[in-house]
Amino acid sequence: MSRSPVGGTELMPDIRLVPVVAVAFHEQPEAARTQRLMARIRDDAFLRNPPIVADMGEHGYLLLDGANRVSAFRDLGFARIPVQVVDYADERILLKAWHHLVLQGKSLDLHGLYGAMDQVNLRPVRASALSNLLEFRQVFGILVDSDTAMWGLFPRGAAAMSVQDRNAVLHRIVAAYEGRSDLERIKLSDFALLPDVVRTVEHQLVLFPAFTKEELLLLAQQRAMIPTGITRHLIPGRALGLNLDLAFLRELPTEAEQQAHLQRFLDQLEMHGRIRFYEESIFVMNE
Repeated sequence: MSRSPVGGTELMPDIRLVPVVAVAFHEQPEAARTQRLMARIRDDAFLRNPPIVADMGEHGYLLLDGANRVSAFRDLGFARIPVQVVDYADERILLKAWHHLVLQGKSLDLHGLYGAMDQVNLRPVRASALSNLLEFRQVFGILVDSDTAMWGLFPRGAAAMSVQDRNAVLHRIVAAYEGRSDLERIKLSDFALLPDVVRTVEHQLVLFPAFTKEELLLLAQQRAMIPTGITRHLIPGRALGLNLDLAFLRELPTEAEQQAHLQRFLDQLEMHGRIRFYEESIFVMNE
């Protein structure tokens, strides 16, 4: 039987039931998204897409995707959560960046707030320079304001900055709008072609360079979290549409019974040919 890109087999991903407390976050969850997920789980009691984690042995599981889902489970009082386990050392798992569309950005005067930060040198940049500035991580981020003017948030001073110090500045950058404006995470394949929605009166955009996997692991080992909604993992073989009824987590009293229930559920999916491994890229609509 052939192997899937990141673990398990082409017939079955590696789905496990693990303690919620054993899942280590690498980024802050987004409170508004967590609240929406909590309401949805209360209403329909289903887990559609399992969070994705990397097995770190005695250090538990490093959460790669699904911070708001795990936060919702934790806040709802679940002791265990179904997750998909992958091998983070697999070179086909890539770490990219989300960018933040700040829907009421103009009213927050982000330009003024960033210009006043003592570790930031705010200066204008050209659209043609965006890719290099972000790829080579010469900036903390780039602000595209409501006039579509572009401003680089450069480190102030010439001294090399540790990943911990850079992460601390990123927290300040995101804190300038998180919880004060509606926020959408977006990705861009070409920085020279900004989405039309940015050219509205209120919207502003903050672009971020990507962390490396090594930096993420270092921060996770130190229990230091990245700001919400910046990291974006590309994971081949991602399990979607599990649609698992969560009632068993409340009704079955022991971990062994819960584990057995989950295994029977997965066995039934496999037995009836309801698990498909797609090698091509897909769009998931209304996710």
